[in-house]
Amino acid sequence: MKITQEADYALRMMCLLAKESAAGNTIVGAATLAEGVAVPTRFGLKILHKLSEVDLVKTSRGATGGYSLNVDPATLTVRRVIEAIDGPIEINRCLSETHVCLNNPNKDCCRLHHVFEELNRQLTERLDRITVAMVVSDGLGLGDLMGIIQ
Repeated sequence: MKITQEADYALRMMCLLAKESAAGNTIVGAATLAEGVAVPTRFGLKILHKLSEVDLVKTSRGATGGYSLNVDPATLTVRRVIEAIDGPIEINRCLSETHVCLNNPNKDCCRLHHVFEELNRQLTERLDRITVAMVVSDGLGLGDLMGIIQ
C-alpha cells in the first residue's frame, strides 16, 4: 500500500483550509489552495471535487467563492482524508473482500493474511489518532505528534 501523491496533496489542502479557517478566512479559492500545496490548479480542483463529494469541504460559488471546511478539523483524522482519495487502506490486496488468493483461497487458514490484517489494523488505528487540527497546531511539536502515533 502506498499513500498516493493525490492523497498527500488532499491532506495538505485540508491542513491549509484549517489554518485559513483559524485565521478567520473561512472561504479559500481553488487557485490559492493549489498554489499553497504546489500543484496545478486543474489537479487541485480534481482533489477538491473528491473532497466535496464526501462532504469534507463545501463549495461556495460566485466571485468571492471557493472552498471551506465542512468538518471540524479537531475530529477530521488523517485516515479519513486519505481514504476519501485512495479508498480503504489495505496494505495487501488479500485484505480486500473481493480478492481471491490463488495461494490460499481460505483467508482464515492463511497465516500471512492474519499478519497483514493485524498490521493493517495497527496502521489505520494510528492514522485515526492524528487529526488535521493536531497537524496544524502550533502547540504541538513534532515530538508530540510522533508520541501520539506510537
